[in-house]
Amino acid sequence: MYPIKNLKGHGQIYGCNAIYRDHPDLCDHIVASDPIMYQELMEAKKTNKLSKHTGIIGPDQLPTWNYVLPDDRESDHPRDNNFYRFWIGGDYKTGKIKTRDFSQSRGSGCSAVLHAAEAGYSNILLIGFDIIGARQWELDTATVSREQNNVYKNTENYPDRRAMKAYLKHEWFYQLTQTFCRFRDTNFYYINRQEYLDTNPLLSVYFGYAYGNIRSGIYADLKRWLDGNRQQIKWVKYRVRQ
Repeated sequence: MYPIKNLKGHGQIYGCNAIYRDHPDLCDHIVASDPIMYQELMEAKKTNKLSKHTGIIGPDQLPTWNYVLPDDRESDHPRDNNFYRFWIGGDYKTGKIKTRDFSQSRGSGCSAVLHAAEAGYSNILLIGFDIIGARQWELDTATVSREQNNVYKNTENYPDRRAMKAYLKHEWFYQLTQTFCRFRDTNFYYINRQEYLDTNPLLSVYFGYAYGNIRSGIYADLKRWLDGNRQQIKWVKYRVRQ
């Protein structure tokens, strides 16, 4: 696991939810879209388990943009995907078909990225956004893992389910990609392990639907960034949306 304590002193740090449990002094801002998690953060601050300098962004302070751009059509989608904003799937319990509009959803991670973009930062690094299962690189590339991989799984105020909901990865990719598209002058960098970058088939599908301002790199590249050796980084680039 990358020692995220090394991020301290290298810009504004946004964290999400229970990150304070292990790193009470790391973040400048912590985002919690869930009311219960927000209350935990407020209580932690009150009892000095969280730095008094950390700003808490709760459900009522989340960015209000709905991820829809003025020229978007509801039928728009990446070239290699048959949907984008809307997801249609079956509920195995009821047998009914459900439709989700990702512009109506709010999560902590994507809201943190959007908040940073709206704040005007020119370089935003996305760290810890696995999006799909933690064991993805062990699978055939035609299969997308749904194994729940949050480090706080099975702890207070976190779900204990083994598999995450099927639509979530698409929701997160949609919201991130729309953020990249809105803030074309902002540089976004997606950091993950090499095996993840090599085997996640959705990265090129979604990130290639942006305008060339999202690149990917590994944790060694993150270290180069923090050490001031950015010219040594060979970012993974994606095709530019036409």
